[in-house]
Amino acid sequence: MMKVRLAAACYEVMTASSSKQLLRSLADDTPDLVILGSALTDCDQVSVCKLITQQQPGITILALTTASGRIQILRAGATGALDPGVNEQMLLARIRGLLREDDQGSGLLFSMAEAPAPFEDSWAGNVALVADSPARALRWRYLLQSQLNCRLSINSPEEALAAAAAGHSADLYLIAAHIGGNGDGLRLMSELRSRQGSRNAAFIVADNKERGDFSTIALDLGAGDVLPLELTDGGDIEIAKLTLQKQLQRKRRADSRRDAERRNREWAITDPLTGLYNRRYAEPRLSKIADAAMRDRQAFAAMILDLDYFKSINDNYGHAAGDAVLCEVARRLQAVVADRGILARLGGEEFLVVLPQTDERLAYRIAEDIRRAIGMHGTPLPRLSGGGEIRVTASVGIAIGDRYGANDTATDLAKLVLERADQALIAAKAQGRNRVMMGADDAWLRA
Repeated sequence: MMKVRLAAACYEVMTASSSKQLLRSLADDTPDLVILGSALTDCDQVSVCKLITQQQPGITILALTTASGRIQILRAGATGALDPGVNEQMLLARIRGLLREDDQGSGLLFSMAEAPAPFEDSWAGNVALVADSPARALRWRYLLQSQLNCRLSINSPEEALAAAAAGHSADLYLIAAHIGGNGDGLRLMSELRSRQGSRNAAFIVADNKERGDFSTIALDLGAGDVLPLELTDGGDIEIAKLTLQKQLQRKRRADSRRDAERRNREWAITDPLTGLYNRRYAEPRLSKIADAAMRDRQAFAAMILDLDYFKSINDNYGHAAGDAVLCEVARRLQAVVADRGILARLGGEEFLVVLPQTDERLAYRIAEDIRRAIGMHGTPLPRLSGGGEIRVTASVGIAIGDRYGANDTATDLAKLVLERADQALIAAKAQGRNRVMMGADDAWLRA
């Protein structure tokens, strides 16, 4: 019956009737979600949950269990728990929420189980409590502060929004579904999720059981879980503790993934030695600058510079010395170019500078500043290379993008400017190196 309900919602579903069958299936493929029932033929629900988390740490498990078994199954590693008689709307909302947060990406949905990695109770987070009354907020804090290694603060909706705007958002917000009027808490959550400072926080909504429809809406709006509005000593507090811990843990994992993705994006466009942009980033940016120049009828400049006799540095002092020279040259280039344009290492000892809204005279002056900055002072060498310092010089070729044909595209113009700058660099090296050469005007004429 569960498979039919989920398949009707367009999920790809696989089923298992025993723990052995389930574990074999998990060994073959990692699902996005496991929904764990209690009717396995060879193992109790808590034991199989532990087996799953041992075999697949970090897998997401939604357990269908009675209220009396909820604490045990959450301790065993389940991400969330629902009553076996939960209505279809709530079940699907919970699944959507878990899949939205999950990063497994396998495309399969098992109708059996889920579980994140073990807790790290020592990790502290900031939890904001936004209740429907000051008395309830105080009671939440009183009941939770001894259970969690977190800083719990009581906020009004206005204080929560103001703190997020100031860059002081909480790691997790526990919000009453109804603060002043119906659904005020859900509107507050939506506002916080739309703000730059708090959009990556975790959210839990507290609601009356009698008004359960709002719990379904809360999950679809981005809440990670729901709790009863009235927390009492005993089981409710233990469940609340486990729920908050799991949401804080999932938030931290999501933060780690975002950080890794950001680093990967940076590495994809950055030269690992000098920290400058690489060719993969620079060439599309050059085309965009060319497009803006064509649209606004303005000139732009591209210059390619090459370190003179760089091979002899590697040959005579070693590659560590060559790397030190490249890094120092990159630093001096950044000091001259600053935020005036794009700076990239094309490869080897060759660098590219692109300057928007720059005419021939300004480009030449900046190129001379670059040449002098590189050649005026020596570059310290590593001790392993013998120490001391070495002076290097650079040759620079410049091309100005201000002339193009009626049918030229921005890509055409960018390629042409790059070719002309390269030819000007070759001319500078042919005439003795350590000089700046401007591309000839007649080079722009087309056949």
